[in-house]
Amino acid sequence: MRIFQILKPYMLITSAIVLYYLIATAIFGYVSPTMIFFGLPCPACGMTRAGMLFLTFNFAESFRMHPLFVPAAVFIIWYIICNIFWPDKHRWVQVPAVLLFIGLIAVYIYRMVYMFPDYPPMIINENSILHNIMSLVTQNGT
Repeated sequence: MRIFQILKPYMLITSAIVLYYLIATAIFGYVSPTMIFFGLPCPACGMTRAGMLFLTFNFAESFRMHPLFVPAAVFIIWYIICNIFWPDKHRWVQVPAVLLFIGLIAVYIYRMVYMFPDYPPMIINENSILHNIMSLVTQNGT
């Protein structure tokens, strides 16, 4: 019974993430808020697809879609384990979190320089909210 008390906050967060994923995908076709609003990829773009490819044993495609999927997944598992067994040992989570963040930014810069806008997931969403607003403004201004 104690395990359910420990996992209860994670169930709520996981449910909220799944609900957001389903609604965003159904309405916009994308999960990333930056892709939905601005039409530009975010540092984590491709992470969901990388996870799906990884789970189907397509490791090379998973790595191409987002090279930091495995470190991010390991970090999430480590974060949950640390919060369950050592909730007062925040330093054990902080250093890996900072390293992962730095890695995400470095990979994002690399992908924006060498992949954007020609290779998925580093593409432009021409149906983004900002793009649609700019199109309306441009049409009404002429």
